[in-house]
Amino acid sequence: MREIICNPFFPKHFHTNIAKNMYKNTSILSIGGNLKNPIKTFISLLKKLCKNNNINIISTSPIYKNPPFGYTKQNDFYNATLILTTKLCLLEFYSLVFYLERIFGRERKRAFKNAPRALDIDILFFNDIFVRNKKINIPHLEWENRGSVLVPLNFQVNYKGF
Repeated sequence: MREIICNPFFPKHFHTNIAKNMYKNTSILSIGGNLKNPIKTFISLLKKLCKNNNINIISTSPIYKNPPFGYTKQNDFYNATLILTTKLCLLEFYSLVFYLERIFGRERKRAFKNAPRALDIDILFFNDIFVRNKKINIPHLEWENRGSVLVPLNFQVNYKGF
């Protein structure tokens, strides 16, 4: 079942008085999960990002509940996108994302492709950088083909700050 879910944190446009030149890099993240309580996980993730002095959240999308793909005998997924700015370079930012996934219960080695997970964070874009290697693919390889990215992101594309 596909469904748009709204709560006080998703969607949200953040108003900050932070000087733009402090946060030189812009990124778009896709977040998803289908284990435990994904909405609670997303809110906890957002709060953790908001407390990080190297991150400035611009906006979040609504949460999109949608059926799994690939391995379909699992719970529906919840997905959202976040637009943010950061002081971190790409490698530092990637390390932060990797760390956040782990503290929210993401196993680095999945049992199989498209396996259930508590939290998946994909860096869709980082400035206008194009990277292809074993660890990092930016822009994300499949972002244009996934409703789990396109539907939430569509709610943010008209935001004036982006």
